[in-house]
Amino acid sequence: MEKRLVYLDRLKVFLTALVVLHHTAIMYGGAGSWYYYERTDNAAVTALLSTLTAVDQTFFMGLFFFVSGYVTPASYDRRGGLHFLKARLIRFGIPLLFFMLVIAPLLGYFSSGYSGSMASYLRAEVFPHPLRGIAEFAVGPLWYLEALLIFFLVYAGIRLAAETGKFRLSPPRLTPRLMAGYVAAVAAANFPVRMAFPVGTEWIHLQLGYFPAYIGLFAAGTAAYRGDWLQQLSVDTARRWRWPVVAMVVTLPAGMALGGALEGRMSAFMGGVSWQAAFYALLDPLLGLGITYMLLVWFRERWNGAPTRTTRWLSGHAFAVYILHALFVTCSGFAFRSLAWNPLLKFAVAGGIALLLVYAAAALVRKIPGSSRVV
Repeated sequence: MEKRLVYLDRLKVFLTALVVLHHTAIMYGGAGSWYYYERTDNAAVTALLSTLTAVDQTFFMGLFFFVSGYVTPASYDRRGGLHFLKARLIRFGIPLLFFMLVIAPLLGYFSSGYSGSMASYLRAEVFPHPLRGIAEFAVGPLWYLEALLIFFLVYAGIRLAAETGKFRLSPPRLTPRLMAGYVAAVAAANFPVRMAFPVGTEWIHLQLGYFPAYIGLFAAGTAAYRGDWLQQLSVDTARRWRWPVVAMVVTLPAGMALGGALEGRMSAFMGGVSWQAAFYALLDPLLGLGITYMLLVWFRERWNGAPTRTTRWLSGHAFAVYILHALFVTCSGFAFRSLAWNPLLKFAVAGGIALLLVYAAAALVRKIPGSSRVV
């Protein structure tokens, strides 16, 4: 069980690159929120990029939580509860503070449309009001680290309770009934949670409308480690998921168009009592599960060879890329703002350049003495 799974490292690299491209897509017309936008009147581009971001949202962060859950029990076993929490707080807490104090003000400069130089913006807007950037821009995409710190604290509490004999932890068997139960439970939870916290609204920087799936997948990751679930995932089952996933990918934008999304009426899908809210509450976890299952099997079967130097380098820098990417995505978009290109071309070029630049920056950051404890 302690053997490192190379394909999970490669999956992490894929998901990290997808995060960069996802946020680039939002910049050029995809559904979602970001620091800088170039909205387009091209309905086809908006529909295509919004479909991309909507499909991404069903699985990519949930899969991150699953992988994080998978590696958590071994880390806890090696360190013990107190040292485990201390190590997680250092590794995730420092990037959160760095983002709020350094990256958020820089992003504020680009998103505000400030006409002066960066230095004048800092002197006029940030230095006199150092808490403004923290309050306004918060933790950005590093909400994921904030959520993980909460999950780790809860996990440590559960482990402590189990160790004192209050109950026994034993992972359930991975069965079709268990996966169906997961989808049913998440869909059932999504509906009332999104009534109170519609998708797009935040509580302590977290979009709770997506958290039933995130909680379920983190817990599933911890169970997968103990129960050796990853080896039980079937190639035949992954193949059977293909056509249902294709059908759902088509159904998602079609249903949203039918429900008024093309006319700007997205709020009905985000929460409340409506068929649109129920549609999204169910399709979101179901499509996410199908894509997650297929990706885990595909990477296990095709990308589990001996780690290459490139794999180690990309995987080793992925966490730093996640921390820094918001700045490079936004700056890339801002640099191309005057070019009258098709938004899809801008998306491809800006996304590719952002990936190259942020990996280069991550490599430089990781050369700083002591940085290995954090990134």
